[in-house]
Amino acid sequence: MNGIYLRKAIGVLVIFVAGVVFSAAANAQAVRPCAPSICVTEGSGGSCTPQPADASCSVLGNAPALEGYGTSSTFGGGPNSETCVVSNLNDSGAGSFRTCIEDRNGTVTNPVPRTVEFSVGGTITLIADLRIRQPYLTIDGLSAPSPGITIAKAGDGTDGESEIQTWPEESTCGHDVLLQGLRFRGVWTRNTTAHSQNADNIMVDGEDFTGCLKNIVIWRNTFIDGQDAVGSFWGSVTDVTFGYNLVVYNFHPQVISHAPGGESGQERERFSLHHNIYAYAYERIPNIRGNAWDINLDQNIFHKWSSFNLGNGYATKFRCRGSGCPMRINLIENHWTSGGSRLGNAIDYEDGASPAQVYIRGNILPSAESDGGSASGEFARSDSITLFSDQDFVNSMFPFVGHQYPTAEESAVKQEVAQQVLSEL
Repeated sequence: MNGIYLRKAIGVLVIFVAGVVFSAAANAQAVRPCAPSICVTEGSGGSCTPQPADASCSVLGNAPALEGYGTSSTFGGGPNSETCVVSNLNDSGAGSFRTCIEDRNGTVTNPVPRTVEFSVGGTITLIADLRIRQPYLTIDGLSAPSPGITIAKAGDGTDGESEIQTWPEESTCGHDVLLQGLRFRGVWTRNTTAHSQNADNIMVDGEDFTGCLKNIVIWRNTFIDGQDAVGSFWGSVTDVTFGYNLVVYNFHPQVISHAPGGESGQERERFSLHHNIYAYAYERIPNIRGNAWDINLDQNIFHKWSSFNLGNGYATKFRCRGSGCPMRINLIENHWTSGGSRLGNAIDYEDGASPAQVYIRGNILPSAESDGGSASGEFARSDSITLFSDQDFVNSMFPFVGHQYPTAEESAVKQEVAQQVLSEL
């Protein structure tokens, strides 16, 4: 990542970071270019006015195709599948998001594959927990009209959790699930350590029925103001992609873990984490611990960890837990920026985790960071991830990261990250 293709106009460096409103299924669609929705100034003089994208335009002409472990599934599509349309913002009842998730046709273990689409935009506040525990489901937030869909919580955040999980009583689980184009907003009060470990904003939990949860893809979502377990994975989960997500203003965002650690059957295996932006977190972006094997991080950006003046904090940590340790980790062309504090804690190892199990290539790290990986070669992998050229890095990645209708605050963070990345190339 040594350079970026940029378009200059009247002394202004314009980085196209527009939200795009069609899903990967529409990749072949030819569309006109968007007006810029983020402007980064260079030097003095000149200005530009960001303009929103709409349904007929795309920065690149095509949204990124799904790629990574688990993406070969048809999820809620394929022959004899059905569509359930969310027509209101109620927590439950006819036309609600919950009903589309929980009221499935077919048998419990083999339901009719379903795609959930939205004819409304706005905020759905969950009063009770939402459990995705049946297979073959696509939740397509990219189908929603402006302002898109936000999944929110009320109270202290312990109610209204969103989870992809097992259903051991029925010998099934929420495998083969694609979740894209949503915003998950928690209730964390920024600049405080107050949080609950039972305030999940998407926890994928395979502990109670091992070997079931697989082919989970979390794609182009925004996670904001989460207390704990933001896009996190617990216990037995395999073949996962977490891609093009914006993880911003969270306390303890992402863990890939299990406790007490090392138990046979509770492995997390074959994960692709790529093209995500992690910004303004206290720590855990991510925390990979216990039996987590064959985890690949490609072209992610990590910015301003140890935020909120809380002391301590770190960005990415590898940690043994019990008898289990992270193994066969590839870190390829990621960027930990130098824009925050505790820059020597970009990568940490704890409880016996070994740099010999981490291979690094082409990453950018703060000069204060002395840790890295010492594996002599890249660990074998079967996922295929597009790594952009230096010229196309920001221009290709940023437009599609996170919710298709970013708030002003989210757009400002993307602009800030873009400026920081450019300054360090």
